[in-house]
Amino acid sequence: MTTVDTLIRAGRSLPDMRFAHWPLRIMLAAFIFYQGISKAPISADDAESFGVPLLLWGAAAFGEMLAGVLLIAGGVLINNFWGDLMTRVGGLMLAVIVVSVLVVVYWAPISTIFLANQFHLLLLAGGLYFFARGNAA
Repeated sequence: MTTVDTLIRAGRSLPDMRFAHWPLRIMLAAFIFYQGISKAPISADDAESFGVPLLLWGAAAFGEMLAGVLLIAGGVLINNFWGDLMTRVGGLMLAVIVVSVLVVVYWAPISTIFLANQFHLLLLAGGLYFFARGNAA
């Protein structure tokens, strides 16, 4: 038996940790929800400081809070079609919000984004992961 076969057999004998998605889900949801709630009360001055219309600023705040709620609610309803859908929509919303932030606030050459915005890229990857995998994550 080769070393590779031994490693494969050892990997198959590990327990299936079905709760492993929760740390990632909770951290993404908590962070994005906090970003939304920190915009309250919605003000034209805050929107203007980022160069976006007030309506877009309010939509961003609402979307951030909704994305966080959907990620958590989707996990709670994990054995349900609606739970899977909520997880996917929450992940997509998170990804769209992060891309919007990168475009509006941190617009730069892609190399600079990769070097200076790793946190946002991790948020984007997490959102895309939950969008792609849903509750199969």
